Amino acid sequence: MVATLLSTYDVEWLGVIHEQTPRFMKGAADETVRRRMLLSYLRKYGRIVLNANSPVCIWNIKYKQQPIESAGDGGTLTFTRHDLYKQAALNWRGYVGTDMMTEKEYLMNQGPGRILNRYSEVIPSLMEAMTDNFGGEMILDGEAADRQNNLHGIESFMGSSTTVANDLIAKPGDTYAGLSTAVGNEGGSWSTALGSNYFPNASIASDWPNGKGSYQYDYYSPLLLNASSTRWGTGSTEFEANCERIIRQGIIWLANKGGQSGRPKMVLLSADYYSAFLNHLAVKQRVIVPHKESQDLGFEDTVNFDGVSVAFDYEVPSRTGYMLNVQNMELASLDKVLFGYRGPDWSMPDRAWLFYVGFWGNMRYRPKHFGKIYPYA
Repeated sequence: MVATLLSTYDVEWLGVIHEQTPRFMKGAADETVRRRMLLSYLRKYGRIVLNANSPVCIWNIKYKQQPIESAGDGGTLTFTRHDLYKQAALNWRGYVGTDMMTEKEYLMNQGPGRILNRYSEVIPSLMEAMTDNFGGEMILDGEAADRQNNLHGIESFMGSSTTVANDLIAKPGDTYAGLSTAVGNEGGSWSTALGSNYFPNASIASDWPNGKGSYQYDYYSPLLLNASSTRWGTGSTEFEANCERIIRQGIIWLANKGGQSGRPKMVLLSADYYSAFLNHLAVKQRVIVPHKESQDLGFEDTVNFDGVSVAFDYEVPSRTGYMLNVQNMELASLDKVLFGYRGPDWSMPDRAWLFYVGFWGNMRYRPKHFGKIYPYA
């Protein structure tokens, strides 16, 4: 019916636009990924999943291991089934962006070249808006009261509980995808060899994340580094004085409790923390080594620290840093592309061509492989 209301020229133009749309969208989506360091790393390591079709965003989390026992030269084997997984589940979240080309504007831009030029501005503009919004969404808490339709960002599992000034870490205390992040929530045990005066967090009352213990003890617990602790050993509670010790200790702790697969790929800092970090390094060394992998992805303002990329991100809140392991997170899209599109479609009531871009999906994480730096107490 739409075609009968339009001239032959209109229909030809619509055919040209529908032919060009995939090219415009692919270029815009690629540019979106390249402009965001975290998205670039997710794509490099194959952590952007398309066509993630299911009624809910669901995945399995391994929370314990089969017991291993000593054995002698004899005896009877006992075989038992072990349920090693818990299911994490979230609903899908979405974002939309729209634009239109009115009949008057369309008539003012007659001619395929001029129309294509105008059209080529609409999609990149929509994608730029989507990009600027999307970057912040990957940080924020998807469980907050006013964010019931927003992406589950990193803050979704970074909530804390009991922490005092002498603690090196905050005590995890959040719920993400239906599971608790509390240490020891599923039982298990952890070493206490350090003694109560040296526990990283007094209320946890164990060596964790030092020492060793059961897999289920911290299978879902992130590392929350207390940037303002009085115990970093410099006599100061300022991040600039302690940043090197905090980041290095965070890398060691994440690797200790998560193995080499838990070692972070990057540390994203707020602008104030990043400048403090650079100021700290500048006092010690004249040459600050860039991080080659990040440079190869197009991000020049990065620093190589103990093999990890340290950078700043506009979206990271003040006095905050995140230690990210991209191999233990996924960005899942329900569509066959990261950002879907519809149109242009002619709307008779609006007397305009309508354009739409959108995203339907969510983020999935294994929280134990992530860390946050913040002055908790």
